[in-house]
This record gives sequence, structure tokens and C-alpha cells, in this order.
Amino acid sequence: MLAVGIIFLILGGVLVYWNIPYSPYKAAFIKKMEARADKVKEKAEVCTAEEIARLPEPLKRYCAYIGLENYPKHQVTRTVFSDTKFVFDSQTGKVLNMDYDLWLFYDEPYRSAYCTSSMFGVPFDGVDYCTEDKQGGMKGILGKAIQIFDVRDAQGYKAGLISWVAESVCINPSVLLAPCLSYETLDANHVKVTISYNGVSGSGIFTISEEGKITEFYSDERQVENVDGVMTPVGWRCEYGDYIEKDNIRQITSVRSIKVFPEKEVVYFDSDNFTVEYRK
Repeated sequence: MLAVGIIFLILGGVLVYWNIPYSPYKAAFIKKMEARADKVKEKAEVCTAEEIARLPEPLKRYCAYIGLENYPKHQVTRTVFSDTKFVFDSQTGKVLNMDYDLWLFYDEPYRSAYCTSSMFGVPFDGVDYCTEDKQGGMKGILGKAIQIFDVRDAQGYKAGLISWVAESVCINPSVLLAPCLSYETLDANHVKVTISYNGVSGSGIFTISEEGKITEFYSDERQVENVDGVMTPVGWRCEYGDYIEKDNIRQITSVRSIKVFPEKEVVYFDSDNFTVEYRK
């Protein structure tokens, strides 16, 4: 009976631990992001008409629509996506509800994110990250205690740079003026953007409406998936929802990320519930 009591006590403690908000991995992640943010020098610069005038015509239309002129050049943003639909496995379509804590840095292109979810009642956390040696990947943590995988490679670093562009354009649109970005006008509604940083380059295409909204971003360079045992490049698209006036600029209200396979499309990230915090 004593042994059974001890087992139930341990199980009860585990369940309590799983259900409290605290996670040592998440606490360490936030501490790391805040330490990085503390090292970034705050700037008083704003986006000028002269800088905007050097952009391609479709992007100038976007800047006019959202009101980019005189907008601060933020150096650090934190965006928390709450109760987001996330497809954990593209092949099986396994869907999780998760919170996604995204940090974007602009003194140099850098992103990292922490996702919090659960599988069959067991907490599952993930960390998107990149390293100084040009590797990008994800760690998976089960039960707030056990790291079950850590996958990283050079493609993950390139994917992180492309994601940085796609996420920043509507979270912190001053990024359009970043020196690491170059542009090619394809037609009146499409602009190719290339990010070049740390010896790595990646490209995608913005779609801009006649009104001036950026409605989507597409890249065939970001995503690589295991298809029938073969690592295969697939398309990747972000779709941006309606814009609202907030913090003296028009901002999107929803975002979806989509993997484009030859035979199907998978919406694997879908959120209309997020807050943006400008840290510097």
C-alpha cells in the first residue's frame, strides 16, 4: 500500500507540474531573448520619404497604404500567437493547438520562437533557433523535462532568414528598408525580395494588391520535406489577413502559413489571435 501511495503521489506531482504555467525550458528561452534584446542599441531613427522612394513601385504603394513614413525603425519585436492551429505532421495532418512566442531582431537578421502545446495531455514544447555557425533547427521537449529531439542543418538557417522576411514585413514593416534586402520588380503586383546575410541568401515573392496591401509571400526555397523517404523542396506561402489601424500604422489581423506540395496544400499555421510588442 505504501508503494502504491508513493506512486500516486509521484503521478499527482507530475500532473500538477504539467498543468502549471511554468516551464524551465521556456523560462530559459525568455531569459536568453531578453539578454539578447538588452545588448541591442536602441535607435531613434524613423522611415523617411527618401528611403521609401528607393523601393520598387509596388512596395511604395504598400508603404503609402500602411503609412510607413515616419514609422520608428524598431530593433526588437516580440509577437505572441495564442491558441494557434498548427499541423504537427504534414503527412498525417496531426493538428495541435499551440501558443507561439516569436522574437525578431533587426540589428542583424535573427529570429527565435518558443511553442507551447500538448499531445495526449502531455505538455510538448518546441524551440525554433539558429546558431552562429549557420545552422537552423528545432528542439522538442516532452513533459517540460525531456528533450526528445534536436534537428538542425544549413537549410534550417536559410529557412529562418526567409521566415524573418515574411514575418517582419507586417509585424515591423521598417524591415523593408534593411540593407540586407534587395528587390526585383516582376510586374505591377509582384516583387521578388532577396535576403543576403552571413554568406547565405534566400528569396521569395511579395504579392501586392492595387490598393497597396501585401496579401501574400511565396518562396520555393524555404521548405524541404521528407516525401516518401526523400528530402524534397516544396513551396511555402504566407497569407496575410485584413489590415487595421493600430500604433499609427496599418497592421494585419491574421496570418496563415501553407506548405505547397505538388499534389496538395497544407495550412500548417493559422492565427488571428496575436499581440505585437515593440521591445526597442
